[in-house]
Amino acid sequence: MYKTTAKKKILSFCLLTLSQAGWAQTQTVQVLEFHPAPGQFVNELPAADTNSTQDDMNRRCEDLLNDKGNVISLGTFGGYITMKFDHPIENKHGSDFLIKGNGMYAIDDPKYGKETIGGSIEPGIVYVGVGDNLETAKWYELAGSEYYTNEIHDFEITYFKPTAEACEHQLFGSVCDNYIKWNCTWTDAKGERRDSTGYHMKNQYHIQTYWPQWEDKDQLTFKGGCLPNNAVMYKPTYWVQYRYAKDAYGYADACPANDLLYSSFDINWAVDEKGDPVALDHIDYIRVMTGIFQYCGWLGETSTEVSSVVDLHLMEGYDDNPYIITPRERPSTGIQLPTVPGHQVQGDAAYYTLTGQRVERVERGKIYIHKGKKVVF
Repeated sequence: MYKTTAKKKILSFCLLTLSQAGWAQTQTVQVLEFHPAPGQFVNELPAADTNSTQDDMNRRCEDLLNDKGNVISLGTFGGYITMKFDHPIENKHGSDFLIKGNGMYAIDDPKYGKETIGGSIEPGIVYVGVGDNLETAKWYELAGSEYYTNEIHDFEITYFKPTAEACEHQLFGSVCDNYIKWNCTWTDAKGERRDSTGYHMKNQYHIQTYWPQWEDKDQLTFKGGCLPNNAVMYKPTYWVQYRYAKDAYGYADACPANDLLYSSFDINWAVDEKGDPVALDHIDYIRVMTGIFQYCGWLGETSTEVSSVVDLHLMEGYDDNPYIITPRERPSTGIQLPTVPGHQVQGDAAYYTLTGQRVERVERGKIYIHKGKKVVF
């Protein structure tokens, strides 16, 4: 009787321990999608060959991210990686998660010297997803410092698979001047549609194919936000890629890797496709996409790198002293304050719809006029 009871207690304890371990939240990253755009580090970070499959590449990315320190290259503009943890990331006070790249400042900056904010800075735009599965998830961009002023929001580009790995070359450092052909379209600041076409060269320092070898397509198309170019060529052999400002925020791989504050991200920065803030209490997915379409001569394309992703709220003591970044104010939308008979809108405590109707009860996630300003409740 004693032995049977003891065995039952031991079994119950083991099952309880396993159950608790199974539900424990961890920092282990799962990679759901890895689709880099063509680039000089593609097929190297991580390694790939003609036998590699999409599942192979997702798993290799997971290994690199969870090893904390190795980097994944997303290639030129549009290349992206989609990740998740074994739990949703909660939206709490301050920044909610961390994305580290391999950014660094230049030792010798001809313009700023020791006060430089330039070097290897390759910003990636961050998107967050909410939903039970990847196919039906709703996606939102985290509005970084350039979102409302300098970002193009509908940049689309198609890359064409090269027909040869070597060709005529006259450009400095090139082994093939017209290597990767591309076509792109976007809407400019005046609202006019623009388009352009050209080639990326292949440089002598990376001679493997720049086309993702596990992709069986002859064309790859990417679309999303596009940030301003940030590189300056001081001479053919020396380029510097700058941050947009000392306090620029909201982009992966856009500051030195040891700058944890500006490597952190706040779910409260999420906006919808119209640029309106949305109220999210959590996110399920993170997507990082190379956000600049820029080629720097022999140095190659600007390509965002990712080395690790961290749920900050799982770090002991973090929530007691979180990272705080004050976002840029959104420029005026030109919306006039509603005039409601019998109420003094400016400065009063009531909430109104954008059409001027006073509401008795506000709903989470909707936009209202409150004390003369647009707010998201």
